[in-house]
Amino acid sequence: MTQTIKLSYQSGRGWLEALLLVSILSVLVVIAIPKFYDYEADANVSALKGLKSGIESVMTHTHALAKKNEISHQASQSLSVNGTQIDIAYGYPTISGLPKLVTTLQDATRWHIRRYPEQDRVDFIWLFHEQPATACYLTYREATASMKASTQLVTQASCQSPTQKRQQE
Repeated sequence: MTQTIKLSYQSGRGWLEALLLVSILSVLVVIAIPKFYDYEADANVSALKGLKSGIESVMTHTHALAKKNEISHQASQSLSVNGTQIDIAYGYPTISGLPKLVTTLQDATRWHIRRYPEQDRVDFIWLFHEQPATACYLTYREATASMKASTQLVTQASCQSPTQKRQQE
C-alpha cells in the first residue's frame, strides 16, 4: 500500500473512533443524570426521616421525664431536659422547645419552617439547593388534652426516586 492510502484509512478510523466515543458518552449521560437526581431526592427523604427519628426520640424522652416529675397532664409547664429548660404541653415539647433539643433544627440553612399557630402545628421543610422542597416535609403537632404530640412525614412524588415509589405500592 502506498502512503496516501494508509493515511486515508487512518483518518477514516479516527472519525469512527470519535463517533463511537461520543455515542458511548451520550448513553452514559442519559443513564447517569437521572440516577444523580434520584440520589438527591433520596438524600432529601433521608434527611426528613432522620429529623423525624430525632424528634420522636426527644418526644419519648421528654414525656418520660414529665411523667417522672408528675407534670405530664398539665397544659403548660417548664421542664429541664438534658440541662436545657424547655416549655412542654401535656408532657411533650412545644414547637418552641424542639430546636433547643434537636440540634439539627438549629441550622437555619437546612430547614424552612412553616407555622400554623391556630392548629398548634409546624412543618419542617428541607431546603434543597437553598430552595424549600415543599413537596417533602415533616409535620409536628403539639400535644393537646385529647391527643399526644405527633409527627407525620409527607413525601410526594417529586421528592422520591422511582424505586422508592415502586416499593411503597
